[in-house]
Amino acid sequence: RTFVARKYVVGLGQRFSITGFVDAADVERLKETFRELEEVEIEVRPAHSDKRLDPPTKLKNGWFARPFLMFVEMYGIPDYDGIDPVPIVALTYSLLFGIMFGDVGQGIVVILAGLLLSKWKGMKLGEVMMRIGIFSTIFGFVFGSVFGNETMLDPLYHALLGIDGRPINVMSSDFILVLLMIAVGIGAVLNLFCMVLNMRLQLRRKNMGEFLFSQNGAAGFIFYGSVVAAAALFVAGINVLNPIYIVILIVLPLLCVFLKEPLTRKLHKEAMFPEGFGAFFMEGFFELFEVCLSYVTNTISYLRVGGFVLSHAGMMMAVTMIMGMCSGVAAAAVGIFGNVLVMCLEGLVVGIQALRLEFYEMFSRYFEGNGTAFRTMEQIG
Repeated sequence: RTFVARKYVVGLGQRFSITGFVDAADVERLKETFRELEEVEIEVRPAHSDKRLDPPTKLKNGWFARPFLMFVEMYGIPDYDGIDPVPIVALTYSLLFGIMFGDVGQGIVVILAGLLLSKWKGMKLGEVMMRIGIFSTIFGFVFGSVFGNETMLDPLYHALLGIDGRPINVMSSDFILVLLMIAVGIGAVLNLFCMVLNMRLQLRRKNMGEFLFSQNGAAGFIFYGSVVAAAALFVAGINVLNPIYIVILIVLPLLCVFLKEPLTRKLHKEAMFPEGFGAFFMEGFFELFEVCLSYVTNTISYLRVGGFVLSHAGMMMAVTMIMGMCSGVAAAAVGIFGNVLVMCLEGLVVGIQALRLEFYEMFSRYFEGNGTAFRTMEQIG
């Protein structure tokens, strides 16, 4: 370790100094280690005291969120002043997976499989499976499915809720459109939440141009939120799209997004159109078109949540129908094989799709991943 550390040491005559970063919780322990060495001086400074160095990031999370760090590390590490996305990923990923893979029996199997992989193999993925399995079980009670059986929980619903069957019939023709609208609504809410995170981050960095005029800043939030609110109210039978609403809450914010760069330069007391308005207009027009298209695609992308709810219910319905064609041992074998196949095949696909939503739809709005992970000398060596 001494050999590894020597490149971090600066020698000036008989005096040597070494500069590094340490966890704030370990500062007192570090001082105590060298307390008896009178010739050793320890000076503790703020992380940003040396402008030449970018402080590394050490993420600390609780029991539930900690295993999801592996997903964040696939994308990158937040910088020192950034937002820790691990708790957000833990909650949203578990929620999306649970909705798309809602089954009480299969959720419990996922929990047990995760526990086995975690304790026996020491796999972080096993710890993730334990947590998403909890959400699968919860939504399994909502959808009334136990290994594809949709009547097993009927006595429970009758005793607790006073209803004859499950609260939600996923495969009902009346519910399919509602399900897809709920999926889009979940996407819109998550997009707005990520915009709020981005605004908080830009405000912390004092980047007022991005905070005010970015597509994920205040202007984008007002525009997107107003469109989403108008659409939701229209579905409820309320039309708020009057000229005042459109001009103030839709057109004006969109114009600010279009003029983001000139307005940002104006904040810094620079020329708004250094290369002329014509060149800016042509480039800005196509960028604005791309921004509007991204709002639409990011929202519609969440239709996959409703789609996989229907897919899971349909696959389990097929397994149940085939079981009904058999009897005895054959029916049990079909049930076991069918459930294993669905858990392995669809569980993998749903896990990937939930991760895709995290990376492409959410991270793109508030997370850059340009930071450096904090490592101790033991880890470096």
